[in-house]
Amino acid sequence: MPGILLSLMTSPTQQALIFRFLSRAFAYPNLVFIPELRESSKTIDDHSQTLSTLISSFESIDTELLQAEYTRLFINGYPNTPCLPYESVYLEKRMLGNASIGVQSAYSQWDMTVESGLIDHIATEFEFLAFLYSAEALDPTIGVEARKSSSLFIREHLCRWVPKFIEDLKCSASIEAYTLLGAFMESIMDHHCNTI
Repeated sequence: MPGILLSLMTSPTQQALIFRFLSRAFAYPNLVFIPELRESSKTIDDHSQTLSTLISSFESIDTELLQAEYTRLFINGYPNTPCLPYESVYLEKRMLGNASIGVQSAYSQWDMTVESGLIDHIATEFEFLAFLYSAEALDPTIGVEARKSSSLFIREHLCRWVPKFIEDLKCSASIEAYTLLGAFMESIMDHHCNTI
C-alpha cells in the first residue's frame, strides 16, 4: 500500500480510532466481524480508501475460509502457527512470559484488568493504546500522563515485537486481506516506532 503516511497521527482521537480498528481486525472473523470493522472505520478521517479496500478484501472471502485462515495464522496452524499474536511468544518463545508481566503492569497503572490469557495479545495491546489516546483527547488533566504512557508502551512493548509479527503475517497469509492488514499495520508502526 504505497503512500500510506500518517498525517492523521497528529490527533490523539484519530490515533485512538486507528488502534481500535486494528484491535477489531484481530478478532475472530464471525458474523459481526465485518460490521465491526465497518463501524470502527467510519470516523477515521484519513485512509478511507485503504480501509475500504481492506474491509472489502475481508468481505470477499467466505466466512469459513476466513475463519480457517485466522485459525491457521493465529491459533493452531499445522505444522506450526506462523504468527501467534502474543508479545511473550515473539520475545521469549513462550506464552505468558515476563513480557506479559510488563504489559499487565502498564494496564494496572490505569486500573485496567484483562483476562490472563489475553494480556499480551496484539488486539488487547492495540485496545489499550486506543484507551490511552482517547484519554489524552478527552481529558486534558490526564492527557499528559496518557501521552507519556502510550509513548512508553509503544516503545517498550509494541516496537519490540510487532514489526517481526507484521513481517510474519505478510509472508504467511494466504488470503490477501491479512496481507493488506499487515501492510496497513506496518505503516502505523513505522510511524510510531520511528518517532517515539
